[in-house]
Amino acid sequence: MDPIILAPTSRTKSTPDQSLGDSQRGSALLVTAFMILVIGLISSATVATTLTRSKDSRFQLDKLKARTLAESILDAAQKDILVRTANFDDPFEFSTTATGTVLVGGVSYNWNATDLTPQVYPTEIEDDGWRPIEVLYDSTDTGGPTQTLYTRVVQLYPGANSTSGVEMDSAMSHLRRTIEVQRNPLFDFAIFYDDDLELLPGPSMTFAGKVHANGDIYVGVGGTLTIDSDYFRCTGEIYRERKNNGSTTSGTVKIKDSSGVFQTLGNDEDFEAYSDPQEWIDFADETWDGTVQTGSHGVLTQNAPDIGSIANNGHYRTSADLVIHNDRVYHVQNGIEVDVTAQMGGAITESSSDMYDAREETYVPLTELDLSNPTFQSFVTTVNSDADPDNDIHQVYAYRSPDPEPANWDPGVANNWFEGIRLTNGSELPDDLLFVSEDPIYVQGDFNTAHRTEGDPQMRTAAVISDAVNLLSNNWSDEREAGDSYSDIDNASETTYNMAFVTGNVRTPDGGGDYSGGLENLPRFHEKWSNKKANINGAFINLFQSRVATERWGKSGVYKPPIRNWLFDPGLLNSSTLRNLFPQAVGIDRLVWDEGQPLMPGVQ
Repeated sequence: MDPIILAPTSRTKSTPDQSLGDSQRGSALLVTAFMILVIGLISSATVATTLTRSKDSRFQLDKLKARTLAESILDAAQKDILVRTANFDDPFEFSTTATGTVLVGGVSYNWNATDLTPQVYPTEIEDDGWRPIEVLYDSTDTGGPTQTLYTRVVQLYPGANSTSGVEMDSAMSHLRRTIEVQRNPLFDFAIFYDDDLELLPGPSMTFAGKVHANGDIYVGVGGTLTIDSDYFRCTGEIYRERKNNGSTTSGTVKIKDSSGVFQTLGNDEDFEAYSDPQEWIDFADETWDGTVQTGSHGVLTQNAPDIGSIANNGHYRTSADLVIHNDRVYHVQNGIEVDVTAQMGGAITESSSDMYDAREETYVPLTELDLSNPTFQSFVTTVNSDADPDNDIHQVYAYRSPDPEPANWDPGVANNWFEGIRLTNGSELPDDLLFVSEDPIYVQGDFNTAHRTEGDPQMRTAAVISDAVNLLSNNWSDEREAGDSYSDIDNASETTYNMAFVTGNVRTPDGGGDYSGGLENLPRFHEKWSNKKANINGAFINLFQSRVATERWGKSGVYKPPIRNWLFDPGLLNSSTLRNLFPQAVGIDRLVWDEGQPLMPGVQ
């Protein structure tokens, strides 16, 4: 067998070009692999960066949400403090810390606060924790009267304590706010409305004193309306027209500027006349230099008590010094109501015949308080002169109810219930007195007119707070009957009322409708006052809508308006006895927001 011989493999010799191609292909593979590696690394880095950025974006979004929620909680907490303070429930009355809960978006959240006033102003606070500040009542009158404002510095936190903060997923907000709460008696204002103010007298009228509305102001006049004040402000806007129908008046409205010069507000110069709010702001500032300000300027609400404060179970009933119920009188002694009817000797009576109220179209059973009765005068003078000031009489609460009185008696929801309180013969008062009722009050004849010489130690301060304040002249008679013609209405005689008052009204509906009667008819009249003066020296305050005397203004044959000689009484600024009994206006100056840093030197 022949051996197998393997032939040698045939090899072809490479050319130079072939060697170069092989080298390039090898390099390309290496480059490709390298690029794939680089791209992979870049992709990994990009993904990591994207994830980091996404995480940071989520964190920033959560942080924004947490801060927004914290702001909302603090806004609501601030409102809670202001409303409570205005309604005689001072959160810091017994402690320098306070807590509460508020609803934000339907969810309940805690808040807490600290009164910093003892730290910031340790030598300036009074026993009740408030810091008094004396300021000019009218900044344009450098030699004029002053008023006392009361302030408190408060630091607010969201959560149950100062370190709680607000958590929103991955973020926390430790936002806190420092505000200065400011309060002063409502009777420091000549006019105060917790709603829209309609100031539209027919004849010429001059009004001095601060004017504030928690709403819009509608202003006009048939003659000339002169506002002698450095403060004419509202949280809404000012309109030179009627609210009920949008019509304008032909008279002249003049408002004092910061230098004391009266500048005109024309029919074509109100808020509506300008294309945007900034144009209105510029015009108002150039014309009045701060005297006239509106919501566009940032005017904030002045919080005031609600109508519940005058209810039979409200603040003024539970804090009264003297309680009059139907024909009984009770002196509150050390917190206990003691029947002193027999000691009053007929000063308190129920009317033998009902008085007809033509606006309400009903006869009104009355409890009458004869303020000139010697036994009433003597009782108040004696009690207020003894050694125990806790039993002094300055706040009188009067009301009527069925006998026996139903549980939770409320005349505002009772069917066909309309009864009232009448103050008679009140020209000379035994002391400074505040009269309050959930019923309408009728003030008959000259009121608080004795001892009006400045500096007279027997000069008195008086105020009335009720569902409706009605003014009857010295010539009033109860002979008026339902169905009397206009010619049968008694003629009034000139009468003077030196008193401030808080009363309800029947408001003009938003969008138009029956006119409320405006400021000029806030006190209700019932006689023909033709060319007779109704002189009022006091303050004119509207805090609520009437719940008992709810018939509209403007019915024919009810009354003929008086000559309105109405002035602000500067004596209200110095009534030390009654100033703390008066309802308070409570507002704020927002000082600082911060996320956990000290807000004031030395305050952590």
